[in-house]
Amino acid sequence: MIELYNFLENNRPQIVTALLTRIPKDLPAYGRVARNDLKQSLDYLIEAYTDLLVTGDDDSQKTYFKFLAKLRVSQSFKLGDVLHKHLLILAVVRPLIQEKFRDHAGDGLGLYNKAMDVLERTHFQSISLMVQVWSDYIKSRADEHNEYVDEENKQLGVDMSKFILFRG
Repeated sequence: MIELYNFLENNRPQIVTALLTRIPKDLPAYGRVARNDLKQSLDYLIEAYTDLLVTGDDDSQKTYFKFLAKLRVSQSFKLGDVLHKHLLILAVVRPLIQEKFRDHAGDGLGLYNKAMDVLERTHFQSISLMVQVWSDYIKSRADEHNEYVDEENKQLGVDMSKFILFRG
């Protein structure tokens, strides 16, 4: 675990640079995000990702994902685009790890498989958390809107419970 953390920390600039090149090509929605903003977002994401990898604690990811959900929803991003960006991390890291273990003395393949297993489980946990946080944010926005509509209707004397909608 610590070795993977060290690997990600030592290769962070290379990982971020590769992602900065690949994300706008693969995801046109990110073409409207300034390069510096995307870089900062990736730095936060990788920092939170390494926290989850090493400690198993997802608090920093939750905090970052809450901010990200609010920001990207306000920019009309689709959840799929945000998740795709997140999934590209593994696509960028995998070849770097292959290179690291390719010439490893001993059981390089076994160590590679073990490292990828840990990274993939961490990544799947991270993606699941992102979907949960995004869904919670959208639900909170819908609830806030519904409360507003109910309050407005109450002030106008409209009782929506008396309206019946028939579909024919």
